[in-house]
Amino acid sequence: MRIISGKAGGIRLQAPDGDAVRPTEDRVKEALFASLGNLQGLRVLDLYSGSGSLGLEALSRGASEVVMVEKNPRHIPYIEKNLSAVLKSMQGDCGKSRILLADVRQVPERLPELAGKIDLILADPPYNPPPDSFGGRELLLHAVFAEWCGRQTRFVLEHESGSQLPWSPLSPWKLERQKQFGRRTLSWLRQSQPIF
Repeated sequence: MRIISGKAGGIRLQAPDGDAVRPTEDRVKEALFASLGNLQGLRVLDLYSGSGSLGLEALSRGASEVVMVEKNPRHIPYIEKNLSAVLKSMQGDCGKSRILLADVRQVPERLPELAGKIDLILADPPYNPPPDSFGGRELLLHAVFAEWCGRQTRFVLEHESGSQLPWSPLSPWKLERQKQFGRRTLSWLRQSQPIF
């Protein structure tokens, strides 16, 4: 696993062993970021961050601010090590970055200063979360989160191919397009209608 392109291109990233983290494969990440175009100056939110791979790729490609959100405290040291390696490679020539130890459902209350200011969300939630957890389905249905994001936010969700997810009109998020990579599918989303 590595940073594919940008100022930190080629930097190797570390991830915890086992099934707790499912890093996005290089070919999937390459297709994702190729679709997004120029990230220069964008504010990016990396949800279910795991190793920080997606957020750090955005930072390498010119994002002005990246927030990596992860609820598992055992994953935070890996994100910190990876961030340190990326920052060292970029020699300070990069946007702001921070790591937030939190459940994704807490984002609106933990980051009130970013309400309406996020340009891009990258989310790779667990494919089969426990019943009481806040996974991809819950995120799509969370009206408070959608309101916090604002209507202009772009959202790319990675999820298991064939999974039934609540797109608009069941949720505020409209499915614009999808691309399947074996077991993984990327879905590009925008808000479809006013939240209120």
